[in-house]
Amino acid sequence: MTSRERIYAALEGRETDCVPVAPLFWGAEYAWKLTGLPLWEVLHGPGDMTIAVARALVERHDIDWVFLTHAYSQSLTRKRYTREDYSHVYFVDEQTGEEFVFHKEGHWLLPKNQIGETRISNQGSQTEPPRSKEEADAWLRQTHPHLFDKRPKHSPNRRFRDQFPDKFLVGGVHCVFADLAYSLGFEPTLVLLHENPSLCTYIMEQTMAVVPDQCARLAAEGFDAGLMCDSWASADIISPQAYRDYIAPFHKMASDELHKVGLKSIIYNTGNILPFLETMLALGYDALLPEERIKGVEINVAKVRSVVGWSMCIFGNFDSYLLLRGDREAIAREVRRQVQAAGPRRFVMSNGSPICDATDPDVIDFWIEQTRHAI
Repeated sequence: MTSRERIYAALEGRETDCVPVAPLFWGAEYAWKLTGLPLWEVLHGPGDMTIAVARALVERHDIDWVFLTHAYSQSLTRKRYTREDYSHVYFVDEQTGEEFVFHKEGHWLLPKNQIGETRISNQGSQTEPPRSKEEADAWLRQTHPHLFDKRPKHSPNRRFRDQFPDKFLVGGVHCVFADLAYSLGFEPTLVLLHENPSLCTYIMEQTMAVVPDQCARLAAEGFDAGLMCDSWASADIISPQAYRDYIAPFHKMASDELHKVGLKSIIYNTGNILPFLETMLALGYDALLPEERIKGVEINVAKVRSVVGWSMCIFGNFDSYLLLRGDREAIAREVRRQVQAAGPRRFVMSNGSPICDATDPDVIDFWIEQTRHAI
């Protein structure tokens, strides 16, 4: 079976030749080391760094999916490296002579003369939520101008499908609650949801207008699935009733729109989703990826399977910190436990949180090998 065929079979409950492996990486974290380029080039350099990151992961680990999350700024275009120290890298603009500084830990790139200045973003800077539809519309025009842009959308580009013809290709889909919390601010969003849920849902409904176009674009570009990752839509943040009544209907819409264009749907709510599982089962997703633990709550895949049954594929939530520690005996035991608890059918091995930057690539190879020999 090809990687693509293997994950389709797992999602549809058919037999596979081995357990599919779909490690969760995020942005350039970890993967930058495999490209042969310094971190600042992967984050801010010229060229198609999304392709570079994905290719490096596939070539090193032969993973079954390609989930594209890395975005790059190209801010280092026409800037020349001059020197570096323990925490910074210095560049000079070849046209203006202006000096720029990259911070190795914070990953920011700024003109040298702006370091130390207070930087306030339009997004997330509000202290009070909107109180009416008029205020909400004004806020949306400021923070989400793309919703009001009626110009023709970009033409489809199949460069990812052409690059990875045999891999299961996954793109991100709008995460409605996390988008609101990031753009409005975490506390104002919770206040709005509690005090004026109808206005909160009105705002989320407006931002969901991008989803049909997103799904259509993914289909036109040859993707196989969309993954909706909604951070903070979990029981450590909101109640099961609030999730069921106000957030879940939008999550269902995302899955429905993916299915309309012939794509599979995957949901990844970080945090404690155990009290939400029955609601999530009814949303129509093909697969669920649970986080491994949050605030002391262990998300056991055996418990997830006992609630959702065999109608939904489960992605494993392997402990990324166990992979970081590199204890191979413990890794082998955990592979066997997860496959026995939630698989082997309708199961894809993954990790509950993205691979840590300092993880040894040899350990990732070992984890993948153990998984593929688990049945």
